[in-house]
Amino acid sequence: MKKLFVCFTIFISILANCLADSASISESFDLTDYQKTFYLTPFREAVILGGGVALSGTALVLDKIVKVKNDEYDGDLKAKSTIPNFDQLFMNPYSKGLDVTCDLTRIAMLAAPVALFGLTTDKTEWLTIGTMYAESLLWTYGSTELLKMAVNRTRPYMYYSGAPEDDRKNGDWKNSFPSGHTSICFTTAAFTSYVFSQYYPESGWKWGVTGISFGLAGTVAALRMAGGCHYFTDVFTGALIGTVSGFIIPWIHTRAPAAKKTRGFDAQVAPGALVFTYRK
Repeated sequence: MKKLFVCFTIFISILANCLADSASISESFDLTDYQKTFYLTPFREAVILGGGVALSGTALVLDKIVKVKNDEYDGDLKAKSTIPNFDQLFMNPYSKGLDVTCDLTRIAMLAAPVALFGLTTDKTEWLTIGTMYAESLLWTYGSTELLKMAVNRTRPYMYYSGAPEDDRKNGDWKNSFPSGHTSICFTTAAFTSYVFSQYYPESGWKWGVTGISFGLAGTVAALRMAGGCHYFTDVFTGALIGTVSGFIIPWIHTRAPAAKKTRGFDAQVAPGALVFTYRK
């Protein structure tokens, strides 16, 4: 546990130093000379954002109000032999230290795009980026949670002693598939990598952003297995869901060349004002 705390402290210290040196980072990008890459339209946002809200809202209602799959563990556990062999290779007992480390890393990854694009993009792009990011997270969260409710899969740590008592009582012990931590982190990784590369296709920074983003997401996936919370197929499916959502949502918002300057709805954040533009 001490080693995990030290590693996480070092990670946060490095991140803090990078943010403290934000002036030098922002100076590496000409924020006044950019080509608008993504755009918003009323119909598109009604469908994508509305769909994401509906999906996530449904998952929350089923979980918090209907209380689907909130059954307390009754001692009935399927035989370990029924678990696929490749999943058995990655089974481990519960580790609270690794569980907490994953929680903290997920929070850091969720905040990272806000800091990165806040430093490297013009203010007029913030509303567009924020909308796309929210849509990606909503679709990932909703689809992941609904899958958890549809699939009953016991977490690996239930086959060992030391399983968390709270999870045994609130039903989380059978919500192994898919991995929510992994899906969210891979959404953030895919979104950050794709959006940054679209804004700065010639920048060498894009390789570092992509490598660090997916490296951290992959680390979370590995730690979820090492901590006994998930099987390999859980984190693989979570990574697939997150990557697709993090890529496809901003890709849909890529402006077609013919429509870029001639028609459509646009919303921008200007100094001290929110500006809406409609071109026929």
